[in-house]
Amino acid sequence: MQLRRVELFLHKSRPEAARLRDELADCLAGNGAEITDQDPDLVIAIGGDGTILRAAQHAHLADAPLLGINFGLLGYLTEIEPGDETAAVKRLSEGAYHLEDRMMLACDTGDGSESSYVALNEALVERASRHRLVELDVRVGDEHLGTFKGDGVIIATPTGSTAYALSAGGPVVSPRAECLVVVPVNPHMMFSRPFILAPDESVEVTVVGARNGGEAALSLDGAIGRDLGHGTTVTVRRHPRPLRLMRLSGPGFVERLRAKLGLPG
Repeated sequence: MQLRRVELFLHKSRPEAARLRDELADCLAGNGAEITDQDPDLVIAIGGDGTILRAAQHAHLADAPLLGINFGLLGYLTEIEPGDETAAVKRLSEGAYHLEDRMMLACDTGDGSESSYVALNEALVERASRHRLVELDVRVGDEHLGTFKGDGVIIATPTGSTAYALSAGGPVVSPRAECLVVVPVNPHMMFSRPFILAPDESVEVTVVGARNGGEAALSLDGAIGRDLGHGTTVTVRRHPRPLRLMRLSGPGFVERLRAKLGLPG
């Protein structure tokens, strides 16, 4: 691809990431690229999966591809290991890459701020108080799914199926699939199973058990979006525009899953 305008997004608390950023900036400049956060053609994230999730917001807003360099522990969403960045820039300039569309979520809390709430992994309506459970009424389209009293409810993308949703008992879903994954988190009930929904369905989660205020919250990709009061409804649906994740000639989804999650055999 033509490397003209590149944004470098990094984990600012790690000095080694800052050093890599400077080296990468020099390498990119040598290939004719301008380092900028204004209308980038490509966003490169330097960090772990948390950095990738934050950078995904920037890349999606700019409608630019996202490429990750791993400086974290797991790095499931990253593509390049430290030391391989020069070779990666060469491959980019030669067009030796492909783009994966990753479903994004759009979240609306009924106050007209839907454009501010997007997520790559998951939207989570959760209890904000460690001392109390939260009661949530869940609807899928025009149908009532159930009322869950527990720690919260996750609505995840296929990409997010290997994140919090997996820890809460959800299934592993190929990122090539198109679906919504709904996972109750520690529900106080005998039935506790995840739900797989069609990608064009919407999920409404209404806070019905937080009458004292400040007892529920909306989290997006692990970051707090806002507190939710009694009666607030969060609507989650597939965003009309996916995130484009850049891949080089690395391992596929299954091999990456085995390596990153340490599957036996």
